[in-house]
Amino acid sequence: MPDSEGEDGPKLSYNYFERLDRIVRLHQEWRTKECLNLIPSENHGSPLMRGMFLADLGNRYNAPDRFYRGTKYSDELLSMTEELARKAFGARYADVRALSGHTADMAVLLALTEAGDRILSVHPDNGGYPGITHLGLGSLLRLENLYFHYDTRTVNIEPIESAALIRETQPKVVFFGSSFIPFPHPAKRLSAVAHGACVYDASHVLGLIAGKEFQDPLREGCSLMIGSTHKSFFGPQGGLIVSNNEDVFTRVVGKIHPGIVDNIHLDRVAALGVALIEMIQFGRQYAQAVIKNSQALAKALAAQGVKLKGSTVGYTRSHQILLDYEPAKLESFSGRLEQANIIGDNGGRLGTSELTRMGYGPAEMEEVAELVAMVLMGKKPPDFVQKRVRTLVRQFQQPRFVLQSVPKPFG
Repeated sequence: MPDSEGEDGPKLSYNYFERLDRIVRLHQEWRTKECLNLIPSENHGSPLMRGMFLADLGNRYNAPDRFYRGTKYSDELLSMTEELARKAFGARYADVRALSGHTADMAVLLALTEAGDRILSVHPDNGGYPGITHLGLGSLLRLENLYFHYDTRTVNIEPIESAALIRETQPKVVFFGSSFIPFPHPAKRLSAVAHGACVYDASHVLGLIAGKEFQDPLREGCSLMIGSTHKSFFGPQGGLIVSNNEDVFTRVVGKIHPGIVDNIHLDRVAALGVALIEMIQFGRQYAQAVIKNSQALAKALAAQGVKLKGSTVGYTRSHQILLDYEPAKLESFSGRLEQANIIGDNGGRLGTSELTRMGYGPAEMEEVAELVAMVLMGKKPPDFVQKRVRTLVRQFQQPRFVLQSVPKPFG
């Protein structure tokens, strides 16, 4: 039936709200109660953190030029959240206005480079973040993208030849960090030979760095660390920037408003504040558990006959395990896993952050490995595995490493 016009406005012939509500509820039920989430770029937010998205803050503005009034409490919120970020990362300076790790990368490049400048990062073929390469901002900002020498055996930047490349080409910005990052990067060794700014994009390993269990970029020669707050770090989707270098920090954050971000989503800032408190309090335990689970999962997968990268160096020291198959096969694998309610990605990455947050331990990693292998090795059909996945997932419905206060409703 066509829509019609009534006295109070258009009359919809279909109940769109009913459909919208149904879609959201079905997603909630499926992804949280029926699926094993092994996507390394996702995590589970605590009840207190999620509750912040119901506050009035989500409808308000705040700007550094004081254009908006009524911000006395949101000013305090922003200041406190940045204080927490400084504490969490041992930094003198912090900014939490970036809406993602990508917008933080954009601020870095706009502040520290000009067209024609060289920047150095991990190549996308080796798992580097495409957003700063010739596939993304590098091309858009007319930069010359250079790439580290990479050792596929150790699944890491090759330090000797990369140091020579840095000396020879003198890139304006050297980016450490990667979308595929099972091991700490040789930031200390390579930043010592860099002439330009060294920036660590910690989007994937931010939670492990906050938990003091991966590496410490700000004390390994990096003048800036940026990152997404929703991957191994269990905050809301968003970004942050921390630094101990006043000059570089000031230049970079100066590009955020009004050039990149106008509305900073104050409900997100409040939610990030909760996650930072939880990370300061529980981060070491959480990060240790994530790495322990990753290593247990990798060992169990290998024992099942699944091919993994990094076999000669212990597979992983992060939240990621990397399957070692051709791209076409990886895409096929991810589709088959999804049929069994095991959620991964087309790149062959398996992550343990969310499972760790939900209370899974090394013993459960044995079962997860068995379920994954059943699908990948064709031992059992997806519908058989799906039933076991549901049974397992329903045993782990309460997140760990969270503040225990019961949130009061807003309004």
